Amino acid sequence: MRRLAWSLAGTLLLGGILLAAPQAPKKEPGIHCKLTDKKIEKCCCEQREGKLYCTLAKKTIEQCCCEPPQGAKDKKS
Repeated sequence: MRRLAWSLAGTLLLGGILLAAPQAPKKEPGIHCKLTDKKIEKCCCEQREGKLYCTLAKKTIEQCCCEPPQGAKDKKS
């Protein structure tokens, strides 16, 4: 009976340690460019000659064409 209790306690302890171990952070999907329908790591829009320009579509735009990753929440800090 004691042997069973020690075995059960050891199993629970090991399971707790494995659950508490740090896990690798999940990488969020990249930003989505609406003009080219491509996923990118950072925004493809930049200021050129006072206007907004999409470097992927290679054209001047009125507003940023990038969408945040789906499932990402706005984080205010």
